Amino acid sequence: MLSVHELHSALTDLGARAFAQGKTAELAIYGGSALMLASNFRVASEDVDAVAATDQGLIDRLAREIATERGWTPDWLNDGVRTYLSPNVDGFAQHHVLFGTYPDEQRPGLRVFVPTAEYLLAMKLMAMRLDPAAGSSDLGDILRLIEVVGIAEKSELQSFAEMFYPEARVSGRVRLGIEVIWTERQKLRPGGGDAPSYPSGRRTSP
Repeated sequence: MLSVHELHSALTDLGARAFAQGKTAELAIYGGSALMLASNFRVASEDVDAVAATDQGLIDRLAREIATERGWTPDWLNDGVRTYLSPNVDGFAQHHVLFGTYPDEQRPGLRVFVPTAEYLLAMKLMAMRLDPAAGSSDLGDILRLIEVVGIAEKSELQSFAEMFYPEARVSGRVRLGIEVIWTERQKLRPGGGDAPSYPSGRRTSP
């Protein structure tokens, strides 16, 4: 498991190496790692799902160097999430926000983006990992993202998924998952703990 401190340290290292080679790479980080960086409700992640806008080969090579030096698995930073990106989102200019520049603004070797709360919620709805017994559950993340986005009706969840992933319209798995999610949401007591926060884009009505 990577802590937020370890991830910031690795991104700083990666950015410094890219800058030393005269590069300014752009990288979007998704999933639990995006939440770990930009939210107040995730503190660790097993690996980092990330896609480079360009220079993916450079990012992969530098990430492997960092893994070797730190004793991490070679795929601690991987682009496997690429196949799960929305066909309705055109690069980082849409439904992403700039999180930070590494190692700093004076040496911009790496610019890191995260998806908006709306996009990340749709991604997690499509993945629909709800069973803790299977070793992974996004239910807690989904419930907090629903609060960040400000969804008040169950039907909006289906519409959000369809806005980013047209195939959600005919997915029985998504519909059944939404029933489970909304049932759990109804059990939550308002006002418990700090309100979840995560960068949100301008709310678009599906």
